[in-house]
Amino acid sequence: MPETDASPLHGGLFLDLDGTLADSLTALKNVYYSFLASFGASGDEVEFQRLNGPPLGEIIERLRMAHKLPGTPADLLQKYSAMVSQAQQSVRPAAGAHELLAHARACGLKIAVVTSSPKLSAQRWLAFGGLADEIDDVVGGDEVNAGKPAAEPYIRALRRLNCSAALSHAVEDSRIGAMSAVAAGLKTWALAPPNNRAGWPGQVAFIERLTDLLGRIPAC
Repeated sequence: MPETDASPLHGGLFLDLDGTLADSLTALKNVYYSFLASFGASGDEVEFQRLNGPPLGEIIERLRMAHKLPGTPADLLQKYSAMVSQAQQSVRPAAGAHELLAHARACGLKIAVVTSSPKLSAQRWLAFGGLADEIDDVVGGDEVNAGKPAAEPYIRALRRLNCSAALSHAVEDSRIGAMSAVAAGLKTWALAPPNNRAGWPGQVAFIERLTDLLGRIPAC
């Protein structure tokens, strides 16, 4: 359920990581195909898009079942995680990331990353991408009981930063992530091109780039 604390709270900007703050979808897609190919299996775009958003452990379980992959879930997760970590070393911040974070900070918003990736992995990437100093907190997929599309990741972020959902904004690039933010009561922006705007929660507003938000989040 949405966060409803009646005490004076802050406004916040809460961003997904992969495909939103990090320009990483191409790298992650390569990991997905390479991981399956290592077992003699093949993936497709439809499956990859369905897996954009859930926690990594859930992704691995879905792949294990769908493709009858050998090995234990723990071993498969370790292998996939290592491949993702390697791929992230070449991923840069998305266009407009620095500008949006600076604007949000100047407007007095609290800033958090809310990701299905493990927290430590996200923190490492933020340091690599030069964004760590702009982020107040990271909520990782390994910290929650129910990952996206459940509301828990965003509710946890709101509570940690003492933010009001009604005063806060979320930015997501996946339908599953948007469902999570909407369920937590945040104003939700969907980073999606015009040809990818079907099947999203009805409450989202669409943008094509992060800098589109510079005139839409609260003015300083």
